[in-house]
Amino acid sequence: MAALRTTLSALALGLAILAGCTPVTTPTPLPQPSPTCTPEAGGTPYTCTPYQYEEMVAKDRLYTEAETVYRKYLTEEARIYRAGGVTEPTPVLLETTTGKYQSDAMEIFRDLVELKVRVLSGDYTVSWIRRTPGPARSGSVVALTSCVDGSKVRFSDGKGGSETGTPIQETGYFVVVEGSLKLANADSKVVPTC
Repeated sequence: MAALRTTLSALALGLAILAGCTPVTTPTPLPQPSPTCTPEAGGTPYTCTPYQYEEMVAKDRLYTEAETVYRKYLTEEARIYRAGGVTEPTPVLLETTTGKYQSDAMEIFRDLVELKVRVLSGDYTVSWIRRTPGPARSGSVVALTSCVDGSKVRFSDGKGGSETGTPIQETGYFVVVEGSLKLANADSKVVPTC
């Protein structure tokens, strides 16, 4: 029995010595790359904090949603021009616009009906859409500037003749309404070309 105890003690001592001699290695964590942010208006990427990166990603989502809303509105606007206007907001207008933008658009669409003006041929072409950081209006969270070329569009003038459209540059201001972005206001001007 004493021999067994001695053998077990020697074995335990040997294991303890081996355990003490074995270096314990803790894996060194790999360095995490610093996030890279791109300025809101585009430009050279720069190293940023994780918080700044998350803000950039959230803003990018807003711009992506705003462009989707804007393109949907422009498609509906073109349809309404071909139809000769509307007297009440369509479901798409209610989904994509609010406030002053919606009331201004409806004033134009009602005038089309009253004056019997409609698109006869051609399509409006979205030449470009760009982020417009900085300016805000009506509580907007993002703004987009676009140029829509109507120079190939012919529409009736309501008097038996026809006229040609023009390129329009517009900065649209988007607000959050019940969790969705909508066009709330805009600055528009006729431009020579897009």
